[in-house]
Amino acid sequence: MSQKIQPQNIPLGHFGFLKISGVDAMTFLQGYTTCDLAALKDDSAQLGAICNIQGRMLASFIVIQQGQDLVLRMHQSLVPKTIAFLTKYIVFSKAELADISENLYCYGSLDPESTPGESPYPMKTDNGTITIDLGNRREQWSSSRQTAEATDMIRQWSDAELEAGVAWIDEKSCEEHLPQTLNYHHLGGISFTKGCYLGQEIVARMQYRGALKKRLHRIETGTQNRELTSGNIVVAGSHACLAVVSNPTEEPVTVTWDDGSVNTATPLGPVASLELKD
Repeated sequence: MSQKIQPQNIPLGHFGFLKISGVDAMTFLQGYTTCDLAALKDDSAQLGAICNIQGRMLASFIVIQQGQDLVLRMHQSLVPKTIAFLTKYIVFSKAELADISENLYCYGSLDPESTPGESPYPMKTDNGTITIDLGNRREQWSSSRQTAEATDMIRQWSDAELEAGVAWIDEKSCEEHLPQTLNYHHLGGISFTKGCYLGQEIVARMQYRGALKKRLHRIETGTQNRELTSGNIVVAGSHACLAVVSNPTEEPVTVTWDDGSVNTATPLGPVASLELKD
């Protein structure tokens, strides 16, 4: 049985919020997301991504439904860019886009005794605060600022995301990766039955006919201000990192750091196969 969640209140200020409101909000966004918004329920949240026509992720997010409206939590730096991207398509829909990052705040709590979860995630609302259960961690979305723990807790949050195998698109990785490259097909972030959406043809072709040449790997070492000679670090933890590495197989490969040292990089698979570390 899981232990009681630790009462840390970790400020996750790197996350922001996009709201899509109006009677056509669901119908409109369904044509631009990798996840199936029709599967959303009052007590669940979905992982997903918005792709460009080439199937590269513009932004990745957690989305919830509030009445006829949708709220997406994504990297704060990508909220304006996502709004600008979707504005080109929303003109004929009865829906509006708004950056509500100044009105909604994201905090985290750790639950290291629990295993990482996959989308859809259980969700509940209590006194206006939305809590999303991500397995080994929780996110709280609140309209009021809360007393927060020291910012060094953010590294522990990164460790928890790393254990879950989750990497978010930010301004550096925007429009660089297919959803499968960041393992979203194993995290519940892609529906292959929902129908058409922007970039869907490329994403589906990769799943059924393609060979993924780059994929997310776990490397058991701290980055210590080092860079890979071939590969891009997307999550840096205290004892390991997640990196996109060229590897057309599902077998571990050797990677080299810019200081000449080497490590083994292990491709990520389904959530159930992720090995939690002490």
